[in-house]
Amino acid sequence: MLTEHFTSTHWWLAAAVAGLALATAMATMVEGRRTKLTAAATVVAVTALFTWVGGADDGERQALQLYILAALALALLRLLHAPWIRRQKELKRAGEPMEELTRKQTWLFVASLIGVIAALAFVLGR
Repeated sequence: MLTEHFTSTHWWLAAAVAGLALATAMATMVEGRRTKLTAAATVVAVTALFTWVGGADDGERQALQLYILAALALALLRLLHAPWIRRQKELKRAGEPMEELTRKQTWLFVASLIGVIAALAFVLGR
């Protein structure tokens, strides 16, 4: 696919970009400057730790691919569901209870997660 010529350096750079995308997506989910920074840093640090541990046994490329796949999938899902998330935040700010997820919304979220991961896996695949 598009990444068959990637070296280890390319994969690390792509992982850094994916981590920044994930951090940005996480920062938009919480309120308060300090909380935004904490949430973004925590998510990136935890996912990077799992990538490092997973790639310890000569699986560096595969671990980086999985990290990029997961990070970009979560960031893209944040964009995809932005209107719903915005509405929930507006309800919370207005002091009203947030909406409960309906069964249809739950299936839509799950289906979009599967779709985004499948599409990214196809693009990142060999």
